[in-house]
Formats: sequence, C-alpha cells, structure tokens
Amino acid sequence: MMTDITEAVRAGSTELAAAMATISGPLQYDETAYHLPISFAITGTAVSDADSAREAYAGSGENPLVAWECIRAHRTASDGAEGAPYTGFIPDAEIRKLGYSLVDGSILGLCLIVGRPERADISAALCRELQEKYMLTFLAGPVVSSLLDANVKVGLAYRLVPLGSTASHAIHFADILARVAMIFGGVAPGDAERLLAYAAERRARAMVIAFPGLSDEEIASIDALRLLGIPILHTGGYTGGEWIATEGTEAVRTGMDLLGIKVTVTAIPIPMGCSPAFEGKSIRKEEMYVEFGGNRSPAFELLRMRDPSEVVDGRVTVIGPEIEEIQEGSAVPLAILVDVAGSNFRKDYEPVLERRIHNFVNYGEGSWHTAQRDLIWVRLSKEAVKNGLRIEHLGRLLAAKFRMDFPDLLEAVQVTLVTDRAEVERLKAEAEAIYAERDDRIRGMRDDDVDTFYSCTLCQTFAPDHVCIITPERPALCGAISWLDGRIAHEISPAGANQPVQKGAELDRNGGEFEGVNRFLKKASHGAVDRCRLYSVVEYPMTCCGCFEAIALVLPEVNGIMVVNREYKGETPSGMTFSTLAGTIGGGAQTPGFAGISKGFILSDRFLQAEGGIERLVWIPSNLKEELGPRLRARLAEKGMADLFEQIATEHEATTIEELMAFLDQVGHPALSMRELF
Repeated sequence: MMTDITEAVRAGSTELAAAMATISGPLQYDETAYHLPISFAITGTAVSDADSAREAYAGSGENPLVAWECIRAHRTASDGAEGAPYTGFIPDAEIRKLGYSLVDGSILGLCLIVGRPERADISAALCRELQEKYMLTFLAGPVVSSLLDANVKVGLAYRLVPLGSTASHAIHFADILARVAMIFGGVAPGDAERLLAYAAERRARAMVIAFPGLSDEEIASIDALRLLGIPILHTGGYTGGEWIATEGTEAVRTGMDLLGIKVTVTAIPIPMGCSPAFEGKSIRKEEMYVEFGGNRSPAFELLRMRDPSEVVDGRVTVIGPEIEEIQEGSAVPLAILVDVAGSNFRKDYEPVLERRIHNFVNYGEGSWHTAQRDLIWVRLSKEAVKNGLRIEHLGRLLAAKFRMDFPDLLEAVQVTLVTDRAEVERLKAEAEAIYAERDDRIRGMRDDDVDTFYSCTLCQTFAPDHVCIITPERPALCGAISWLDGRIAHEISPAGANQPVQKGAELDRNGGEFEGVNRFLKKASHGAVDRCRLYSVVEYPMTCCGCFEAIALVLPEVNGIMVVNREYKGETPSGMTFSTLAGTIGGGAQTPGFAGISKGFILSDRFLQAEGGIERLVWIPSNLKEELGPRLRARLAEKGMADLFEQIATEHEATTIEELMAFLDQVGHPALSMRELF
C-alpha cells in the first residue's frame, strides 16, 4: 500500500498541533546549554515547561519542527529513558567531540534512517555502506531492531547512533543540527533567518533515508526537515510530495551526490571491515582474543624513512608467533615497524605519520589501539579472529592505508610485525634511541625561536570566522595539532588549512600580540577579528570554534583563573557547567575573560602569561589534575613552585565560589596576593 506524502503531511500536521495542546509538565534535556535546541535556535525561547513550549510554537509560526521537539520532550518526560541500546538526546559534550571529526574529513556527512526495512540484511548492507563512505548515521524506530537482528553493532562508537525506538526520536538528529549551528556556526538563538541560511550552506551535510511504515505524524515530522534544506530519500511505499524515490541499493550514492560528497572507497583485502566508523569502538577484556602491550607485555611502534632500495612496497612480514600459535587471552609482545620511502618524504615527517598508526589500526572493525610510541596497547577481538583475522592483516591494513592517504608522499610502504619477545626487546631499545633523538630536536623549542606560527582553519567548515593560531608553546585548542604538525601539514598540502603566519613586529610581549598575526587574523576571519593576544584570557583572547579540550576563565572573586575540561560533568565555582560555559564562547566568538584551550597548554610557560601564568590557576577538575599530574608536578618543581600543586582546588574541595575562597585562603594560594586582574 502506497502512502501519499502530501496528504500524510496535512493530516500529521493537524495531529502535531493537537498534541501541542495536550503536553504538560517540565520539558528539558540534561547536559545541554541549549534547552530544547531547535525551539531555542528558532525562537530564542528557553523552553522548560508546557507554557513556554506553546509560547515557542506560536512564536515560530507553528513551525512543525518546534512542535515535534516539544512533543518528543513531553513523551520522554512521561515515559522515562528507554535505556540500552538507545542514546536518546545526545549531550553537548558529545557533539563537541564530533566537531573535530566533522572537519578533519573522517566524517563527510550525516544520515538519518527511519521506517521499517523489509529485511534485516537490507538495513545492514545500507549501514555498512554508510560506514565505509565516512558517513555518521543516526537511526530511529524499527530500523534499530532490524540491525540488531542482523547482529550489527550500534552506538556512537560505531557511527551508527540508535536515537530511539520510534521514528519521533529522529528529532534528536535535527537538534544536533541546531546545536552545530549555535556551537560552531555562531548562530544566535532566535535568529531563525540565520539558522536557515546556515543550513542552506550545508556546512553540516545531511540527508534522510526513509523506509516504509511511517505514520502520518511521523511523515509530517520527517518532512519538516526539508525546512533545514535536508533532502529526504525513500526506498518505496510513498508517493507524491517532494521526497526522492530511489532504489535501496542506490540510496546512499544518490544522497551523497545530492550533497556533493565525493568519496572513493578502496576495499582492503582483509577479513574485517575497515573504516573510520570503527575508530571510536573499544574491545573489552571479555571480547579480546589477544592483546599486545598495555603494561602486560613489551610493545612499541616506529615509522622510519628508508632508502628506496630497502623498501618493497606492500611487503608484510611477521616475525614470531602468528594468531594460530597464540593462546586465547594471552598478552604477547609486539613491534610495529613501518618503513617508508618517497622522493617527497622527509625525516621530519616520521613522527607525524607515525601517529596515524593509531588511527589506522582503530579503523579495523576487530582491532583496537591506544597510546603511542612504546606505550601502545593493541587488542584483537575474538569475533575477528574467528572470521580469519591474523596479525599479518594488521600489516596489510597499515600498508594500504598509508599508501591511500599519502599518495604524493609515499612511493613504497612495507610493514614488519614482530611477536618474538627477544627480538621485540632488542628492537625496542633501538626505537627508544630514535624517540630520544626526535625529542631532542623539538625539546625546549620556544615561540621566540621561530619567526613563523601556523594557522588552522579546519573548523571554518562550521565556524566561518574562527582562526586558530598554533605556536611552539601553544598547541591548537583541540589538542590535536602541534606547531610541528602545522608546519609539516603545510609542507604536505600547501593550499590546506594550516598556513604559515609571519609573526611580524612584537606589539605586546607579555600578552603575545604580534603585528603579522593580527594582519593574518583579520584576513582569515573575513574581518571579524582585528586583534589577538595569544597568552591572555582577559583581553583579546583567541576565538573559539567549539572543539576545545578545556575552557579557561577568570574568577574575579578570588583573583584567579579556573580551567574545566570537557569530560567533567559537574558544577564549577563559576556557577556554570562545562556545557553552559561552552555555549557562551563557541562559534568563532572572541570572549574576553574566557578562552578555549588544549589541556597541554596548561603545562606551557606561555599559559595565560599576561595574567601571571600558572600561579593564577586556582581550580581544575580532579580527573584533569590526575591526568596532568606527573607532568604538572614536574613543571611546577622546575619553576620553584612545587607546593602549588596541592594548593590548586578540585571539586573535592570546592564547587561554589564561597567554598573556593575559603580553601584558597586556608592554603595560602599565591593568586590571592597577586595584582588585581581588573
């Protein structure tokens, strides 16, 4: 039976309007600074209950997206959380984590799938194609159970996000798009015109694929996504309206063509899937067949430039026991040696490409990797080994991905995997000498030692006016790119997002303001930013895109500065959570008193130098203090301030400004006696 879309939208819109009249009680989502995000973005109304919901609905001109969101929030409040495997509303912190993936090319677009597939294998094949083509896919309704029936793993880690058990949960796909506009795009709440313009620019390229079986209300709701410029494709069961009919096997290609997304996927002949879609997964101990490193066995990785005569392209060698010789549950030594050759390759590139080993191993559906150098920890899953995965296949994966991703740089790649303990330990000593040599080349590099900084404008995909300036002593605020990375990225791709920035005349040494940097910023930000002080949080701080690892902000009541990281969900002495704070400074804004920073910047001598540096730090979450602990203690000891580590409060000592004031006074924190910040 065919459903007429036009008639269903008309009937469904009437149902939405009627449902709006019946909602009641509090309406809210946790861990967001954007209330009900679509309503907030369109109307500026912070919906919190039925009255404000109806106010927003009326103020929006009875926008069906607003109705859909308010009704779903009401149903969620009434029914409670659905639990596994469904995510429901996705917190702001997760959206910010996705931010970097949305701009670095590992996610090319977004797809929503709704409706009831005829067979489980159909939905499984569709989702596997989306994973392979670097799409982040959201699922709502019966398609989720269909995938589970086909034994497909779902979850954020697999880039198959099960929003809820009904198609109405697809509103969480739309609220992500609204938050992307506000977080990264600088769209002000209530500026519906700018929101629609931002959506029309398709900075977050999104599409919908609908299977049959949607109700009138669901059809009306999904159809409303066209207001955000999102094309809706269907695989049959519908007629009329403006949805695009396509064969199920052609849906992904058709949708990506409509969005202008071009991707060529070359299959790697190994017995497991390989895609960035699997990069965020984990392999738990009970799922593991074998592990390497992780403090249970010696393990390391090393990428080396070799003479072309020493590298046979595509050669993979395993020295030591293979999978069939390893007992399940074992911890086995491992050396990953990647030898490369290329006329355009330079020795300086080694550590930058070496870090890609982490990404590429994690692209495997049944392989997992963490850390780097001689701290690596690798696991292979039981399921993958059962399907034929061997250690050799890790080498084939690495050799293929390096050649695919760096075709202009690498002419030959060979991989050696060593599992023989004695040989691993011998080679590990050689590797550690190479690590030390690399560190000596960059250790102690200072901003004063260079005439050129580097920009990063990757995030202009979403935040058009944001410009990150990367210096030897200030990594990118996402924490992912160092000055050396920026330099090498520019050499590899001269027209890319990392451009050289001549410092020029020094205008303010303490604040880190340079004539050349200001000139570059004005041009690269399209005139939105005239000045920047790289070492300040109070005056002309760097703009923020939304991908920052942490936020530094002034606490004038205690004459100090606090830092809160994305992972911390609790209250802070500022009276705001990370999510709320982040909502005030993203989107390419320059906000005096607030700065997005990387965690590593806290360890830099340039950390908020204009305000007095590390001595101003009065509060950080305990998880961040523990993460930085050994390095932070060492840095403070070098500065003759070893006692300061214990004087920096965490949530265990203070979550309010009053508690913080009492603690700092008790321990005699130096910030209390420093010059006034304002």
